[in-house]
Amino acid sequence: MLMRILVEPGSYGCHNLGDVAMMQVAVTRLNELWPGAEIDVLTFHPDLLARYCPSATPLETEGRKAWLSGRSLSRPLQHWLPPGISARWQRLEHMLWLRCPQLTDIGVHLKAAMAHRSFPSASGFRKHLTGASLLVVSGAGMLNDAFADHACPLLDELEFVLRAGVPVVAFGQGVGPITDPVLLAKARAVLPRLKLIGLREGQTGLPLLKSLGVPPERILVTGDDAIEPAFRLRPNSLGNRIGINLRLASYAGTGQDIVGKLREPLRAAAQGLNSSLVSVPISFHDEDSDARTNSRLLEDRNQESQPKIESPEDVIRLIGDCRVVVTGSYHGGVFALAQGIPVVGLVQSDYYEQKFAGLQQQFPGGCRAIDFRRPVASGEIQAAIHGAWQSAELVRDSLLRAASSQVELGRAAYRTAFDLLRQ
Repeated sequence: MLMRILVEPGSYGCHNLGDVAMMQVAVTRLNELWPGAEIDVLTFHPDLLARYCPSATPLETEGRKAWLSGRSLSRPLQHWLPPGISARWQRLEHMLWLRCPQLTDIGVHLKAAMAHRSFPSASGFRKHLTGASLLVVSGAGMLNDAFADHACPLLDELEFVLRAGVPVVAFGQGVGPITDPVLLAKARAVLPRLKLIGLREGQTGLPLLKSLGVPPERILVTGDDAIEPAFRLRPNSLGNRIGINLRLASYAGTGQDIVGKLREPLRAAAQGLNSSLVSVPISFHDEDSDARTNSRLLEDRNQESQPKIESPEDVIRLIGDCRVVVTGSYHGGVFALAQGIPVVGLVQSDYYEQKFAGLQQQFPGGCRAIDFRRPVASGEIQAAIHGAWQSAELVRDSLLRAASSQVELGRAAYRTAFDLLRQ
């Protein structure tokens, strides 16, 4: 019988190179464990998936979108109902969506017809779900308040799949913080039923999962899946540049003001260390493009000198030329630390505080964080960069050992899932 594996990646768009790296690792490891399996990956861009994961089959997301739209057909009506009745109605609607999806399909098409819109069929996507031998949630930092609008639909999808008897595993997950009551309820109902959950870090994600009722034996702390390609491409020695990554996004809590706070301290630090600044973008989304933000931060007037970045390997190699990386994105830190390069993390939200705290735990001595939720002096930024620079040779070997250990833990987690499914 053909093994069919459906992969839910961290991003459908392939514009975040951290998510792409995790997806590539997932597909490679699954191919190694199940040779000959058909691996379908949800994506907005089949052409990019073919470039990054040529062995995988693209599954476009339109059917998923149509199917998920049936979860809350009566949302406008609910605003007019008393809270108690509205809550009961939502539970009923959700139950019908799970147990009688054909009924909600009718509602979706009626609503589309009234709006003079066309909707793709949701039934084909459901057949992909229920016909899978395994659903794999590839590395993501989605299960938290900052991305509740994405996390809730994912958990609903997993609940449907689990009801159909399809086993679910998750790898490289960043979980929390979660305070949103709807998201908490869904996480508590769904996550304990997964066969296995691999976590990026154990400092906050582990106690949160346990509090949600996930059995401890189903949780493994492995580090991020994207550590593996960065560790594999590590250079033989430290570089002499300062890598810069700045993420401007609502979920990061950052605004344009941080550009002005960073520009002069970065220049002064580079000058004092006889170094140069290099942009190391991770996200190329229109709404949070690191490349665009980094260019504005560095006032780069010579764009031709910046190497073209089209893959995780491109930015990993660019980071490998650095001695220190100053980053506002999580995977900017992962790609550096996994190559033995210390990091200065830029924090301005609870979400990113947890991300960098996790990296500090997984890579002891390699990650310093500056919290911009309080006043930060220019000298503090320069001192953090100088401190990381001076420590680089001392911590390199220990960071590489930590990376190597996490690669093995990640691979072991996939083997554990393989063994569980053979039982």
